[in-house]
Amino acid sequence: MPTGIYYLVYTSIASRLMSDGDLLFLLAQSRRNNTSLGLTGMLLYMEGRFITKTEGRFIQFLEGEKEKVSTMYNSICADERNKSILLLGSGFWHKRSFPAWSMGFSPLNADQHHNIANFFHLNDDISLTSHLSDANETADFLRSFYIINVDGKNL
Repeated sequence: MPTGIYYLVYTSIASRLMSDGDLLFLLAQSRRNNTSLGLTGMLLYMEGRFITKTEGRFIQFLEGEKEKVSTMYNSICADERNKSILLLGSGFWHKRSFPAWSMGFSPLNADQHHNIANFFHLNDDISLTSHLSDANETADFLRSFYIINVDGKNL
């Protein structure tokens, strides 16, 4: 039986472009749900022109007990805010990658939400998955944002 902390990484397309209010609601909901289940992680949201139209994309890293992560992922898959969900990978890691974040979150506009803990800005309007070949690279990519932002900055 594998040991350590279970993680799961997925990407999806937003069913519609998310407003700042939508993103703040999603962040509050995610933090509340994740705290109650003992989950930690990060959710990035990006808008940009992908192929033929402007759309929003999510990439999320969840970690915790396997059963609870799987339950949350199934709930996310049923959430109408997502479509075209693609599981990038899952497995066990020796320790949590985001222990201080019930949900780190990259906003649509970081300048307007600088006073909200764990917000940071991603200056990239293209799909992350076009640059990442596997789940380990994806996890390493997301961990780097955590390391940069967790040390007392709480941007």
